[in-house]
Amino acid sequence: MKTITLFILAFCASIGAFAQDLLCGNLNYKPEVQTVLLYADDNQLNDPIIPLEDMMGRLTLSFDIIDGEGEVLNYTFIHCNHDWQPTEIQRIQYASGYESDRLDDYAFSRNTLIDYVNYQLKFPREEMMPLISGNYLLIVFGDDLNDLYFTRRFMIVDEKAHVGATVPRYPDDLTLTDTHQQLNVRVNMSNYLTGNTQLYSFLTIRQNGRWDNAAEGLKPTYVYPDYISFEHHPQTVFEGTNQFIRFNTSNFYFQSENLAHIRQTDESFEIDIATAESWAKKAYTSYEDIHGEKFIYIEDENLDNATEADYCRVNFFYKSEAPLTHEDLYIMGALNDWCFNESNKMTYDYRLHGYTCSMVLKQGYYNFMFVTLDRQTHEIMTDLTAGNHWETNNVYKLYFYFYNTLKGYDELIGYSVVNSH
Repeated sequence: MKTITLFILAFCASIGAFAQDLLCGNLNYKPEVQTVLLYADDNQLNDPIIPLEDMMGRLTLSFDIIDGEGEVLNYTFIHCNHDWQPTEIQRIQYASGYESDRLDDYAFSRNTLIDYVNYQLKFPREEMMPLISGNYLLIVFGDDLNDLYFTRRFMIVDEKAHVGATVPRYPDDLTLTDTHQQLNVRVNMSNYLTGNTQLYSFLTIRQNGRWDNAAEGLKPTYVYPDYISFEHHPQTVFEGTNQFIRFNTSNFYFQSENLAHIRQTDESFEIDIATAESWAKKAYTSYEDIHGEKFIYIEDENLDNATEADYCRVNFFYKSEAPLTHEDLYIMGALNDWCFNESNKMTYDYRLHGYTCSMVLKQGYYNFMFVTLDRQTHEIMTDLTAGNHWETNNVYKLYFYFYNTLKGYDELIGYSVVNSH
């Protein structure tokens, strides 16, 4: 018993030290990790956010290891502040049960040209349960914490405040009327209104699935007797962007929208996405998308999406007579977990007069958008590629945090999703 206790204490200490240097984002640390899905209530399009009073098994984790051998992996999670920095409270204050648990529910792919191992997990489980609301980082690792596979964000909300927002036709800055969307946010929280409301309130706003342009740590503009508001603030103004480009690879034998060519090689299927070019000066066109997300499935309902969906190489081409001088071009969307790295960075081809990029993706339905990254400011922009329109149907996700002074952490007490139109 003494040996087990010492091991648990040592693991707790290692998690604490490890967390201090951890980047708390949706990051893959191994190239063989593919198609990480983390969602709530059995719907791939749901964000990984669940209520504190009813958590058991409501989150689904699914991911693939290309050419994997079926090794047992491990997972744990840590609690984070509203700004996604590890909290300083002890683990015993935010979690019960084991310090980590095994990921041993896996299956090998069947009848696919690219072999992989699919892992599945339903959590939280009694063996390891969160105790408080707020931001959490899921960590998947091998033999020890130094063998990182990936990390993913999830949230637990203890809904004690109602968060709502409107998108007025005209922003405060009238020069942005046709290109930007401004949010006016109101939080009803009469039970929390104190003399320190201004100090302890934090609002985060995300546009679609993006974190790069999220407005984080916003303070109330006004404090009223029974509610607070966030308005007339430059950080609540977002580029309108445009509708996402969509394509479907659920059936390799049907050339659906935006697919130029489909071919099979000895190693895999290969798909060319239809040639794209700048939409910046084109009139806005309305059509339905899934706001940049992905949905993994095979058209044949008799097959298992998790283990019988194949991977294919998807080739993107963006027409441009000359390379950009101050920016790099990227493909943005859930197809790359909304990250910007070498896997979705496009390369200019002088022979083809355009940018190219290839990604290996699992069969399904995808949205994406071409964006630029400024080499000086590292800001992601859509004005040169997709354009910006007030009419664009974006989804805004609002997270309201309140600092618990007695327990020393940021509670997540309000969450809502608002459509721009």
